Amino acid sequence: MVRVSRPESAAPAYSLTQRLAAWGVHALTMTGIVWACLALLALLRNDLVEMWGWLGVALIVDGLDGTLARRAKVTERVPWFDGSALDLIVDYLTWTFIPALFMYRCLPLGPDPVPGLVLIVVCASSLFCYCNKQMKSTDYYFVGFPAAWNVVAVHMWLLGTGWVFNLVATLVLAVLTLVPIQFVHPFRVRRLMIVNIVAVLAWLVAIVCQTLVYPERQLPAQLLMWIGGGWFLLAGFARTLRRRADPAA
Repeated sequence: MVRVSRPESAAPAYSLTQRLAAWGVHALTMTGIVWACLALLALLRNDLVEMWGWLGVALIVDGLDGTLARRAKVTERVPWFDGSALDLIVDYLTWTFIPALFMYRCLPLGPDPVPGLVLIVVCASSLFCYCNKQMKSTDYYFVGFPAAWNVVAVHMWLLGTGWVFNLVATLVLAVLTLVPIQFVHPFRVRRLMIVNIVAVLAWLVAIVCQTLVYPERQLPAQLLMWIGGGWFLLAGFARTLRRRADPAA
């Protein structure tokens, strides 16, 4: 008897338009390098408002490209190009490295050599976030502090917190990178998603308003910053407690 081998199922063929759409999403993510460079140059010129403006643009791009990547099926249409690695590289620059340099140069962190040590702690602890294959839970919460040092740094800058608070908060958050406490991803966590999105948009408006008038302080904007930040911390801690009380929750 002659055995006829079955041909392996061929990979689905995608049109040029579909592949270009996938590359378009990758190109959007790649613009993060542009915003990172512009932010770094602004920091070196001590133009802090401009620096935060470029990091804000990078934040918006980061909030959009993931959804677009899933819709464009980039991993299937351009399988040889790792968009996840690209995203992590850009995120490390815009969420961690440049904000850490800002903290070292512009925030009170104590006497020398403490600011330099803080810079190292922030950059090193963040590696445990970006290299963690389990950095997100099955319901899309971040597990451990998600190295959101841009958020931390802009709060410290706009609120004018002192060096003791800044140092303690930085060390605590660096440790929380390794602790399985959950933090909300506002655009992926389904529980209270509308509330989370409204909260993050209100927080962004407050940040923009306060940044544009810096160093003047606007009480409504600062209150909204505290409320927005507190909401995400409390929502994450509540999720952690529910998971510990009921692992199936």
